[in-house]
Amino acid sequence: MLIKTNRRYHITTNSHNRFRKLKNLAPKEPEQIWVSDITYVGNRENPMYLALVTDANSKQIMGHDLSNSIDV
Repeated sequence: MLIKTNRRYHITTNSHNRFRKLKNLAPKEPEQIWVSDITYVGNRENPMYLALVTDANSKQIMGHDLSNSIDV
């Protein structure tokens, strides 16, 4: 068929760049590597942002913050 299909996803990662790739870090003990993430919760009338700090080895949440602004 000659029907052009529409993509239902967006490409957000460019893996072919000029930066070198580092090996994945594998922590041997707890509290060696912490990772963080910010996620959006709530609705458009009352937006909230949840920031989490997690231990990479044990997956335990080390800290959190819930705020009305993204400046957490």
